Amino acid sequence: MSFLRKAIRSLLLGDSDLPQQCAVGLRDPQSEVRVVLHGVGAPRDVTWRHMIACASPFTIGIGLDGEACREAAGAGSPVTLRFFESEGNQRLLAEIGIRLSSSVPAGAQELGLFEIDTCRNYCLPQPRLWAHYLLLAYLRSHGPKKAGEIPMVASGVHAGIACFTCPRPVVLVSVPASDTTGNMFPMNLMGPVGDGYFAFSLNSTRKASPLVQRVGRVALSDLPFDQSDRARELRGNHRRESIGWDEIPFSTRLSAAFGIPVPDFALRVREMEVEAIRRLGSHSVFIARVVSEERWSDGPQFFMIHGIYQAWRLRKRPDLSALPTDLRPAC
Repeated sequence: MSFLRKAIRSLLLGDSDLPQQCAVGLRDPQSEVRVVLHGVGAPRDVTWRHMIACASPFTIGIGLDGEACREAAGAGSPVTLRFFESEGNQRLLAEIGIRLSSSVPAGAQELGLFEIDTCRNYCLPQPRLWAHYLLLAYLRSHGPKKAGEIPMVASGVHAGIACFTCPRPVVLVSVPASDTTGNMFPMNLMGPVGDGYFAFSLNSTRKASPLVQRVGRVALSDLPFDQSDRARELRGNHRRESIGWDEIPFSTRLSAAFGIPVPDFALRVREMEVEAIRRLGSHSVFIARVVSEERWSDGPQFFMIHGIYQAWRLRKRPDLSALPTDLRPAC
């Protein structure tokens, strides 16, 4: 029976039968995919000013000025987030129809919070894409439930896949609780807002989120691609309120401003103070001011993409397949 299932899956998915999470090594900032907001004045590049803010309801955060947020709130025409190949033919990879639900102040900027209306993905032929969608729906309804798995509607699942056509960095977050305890865990729901502010989201049901809320200070460490296993080692820490710093399975050093233990192999460390928190549903979004930024090294950084976009890369951009890639689940 197992052989039959594999044969059917291979027939339906073909060479696009890849893990949902694919780790790739890219230079920061990534230059593969450009993200453009349409419908709020002239098209604006928001590649480095957007983030996934919540899984359920699926919400995208975009850093905008106040005027743009007001225009988005009163937009009479559809607002769309479009994902383009940056080089080559600059092909449209995916687009998501969005609507502004609220916003959170972030210095002179605002983080506009947009919920999903529609989603279209062009990375695969439509029959094969829908085969993926149907398989995911089946697995979510009939497969074994993972601890802490967030129930999501189909439109949210599809929008998440589209969002991960844009490579998203994975960082390690360090949170101090005392001189000897704190927490360190991986995160990839995040992005700059502008004007020295940054936003990140944490699962509200896990113990790391209230710790960050209580402490109000974090250090974000960019990971070299060859250290991506560290994210796998620490992913269980989301469920722990704190750990002893001596439990960290690698060498650390203290951050410049707050003296928080961070990996000594980090490419860059950014220290932040949380100024606002908004509970959205499954996740809480944190607005933080960047206090300190240090770059310690350079090299390929740990990014995540979706397997459907990886299948597109292998077909349309074989030159990208030469970049470091790891198909094991990361975090």
